[in-house]
Amino acid sequence: MREQDNNLKSLTKCPLCKAKYNHSQTVVLEENNNRTVFHLTCAKCESAVLAFITESKQGVVSLGLATDLGSKEAHMVLKRRPIEKEEVLKIYKYLNNK
Repeated sequence: MREQDNNLKSLTKCPLCKAKYNHSQTVVLEENNNRTVFHLTCAKCESAVLAFITESKQGVVSLGLATDLGSKEAHMVLKRRPIEKEEVLKIYKYLNNK
């Protein structure tokens, strides 16, 4: 089996209980030319995974990330603007002065 096929096959079953995902509990959160983000919820154990599928000239790459976010929460997180480095430095300085 090709590595690409194996990457995608790993996203068909829950990583915790190994039950097959029910497609009715899969939500597409974001989709563009070469990347799709899914939120998958296991009907058996109710755990959730964010799945990132990216297509490039080299093939398809998938990444599954366990999460405690619901699909609506995950969608809101993906739509937020990126955190600026100045914001991180400001928090770092604040925490180190206490």
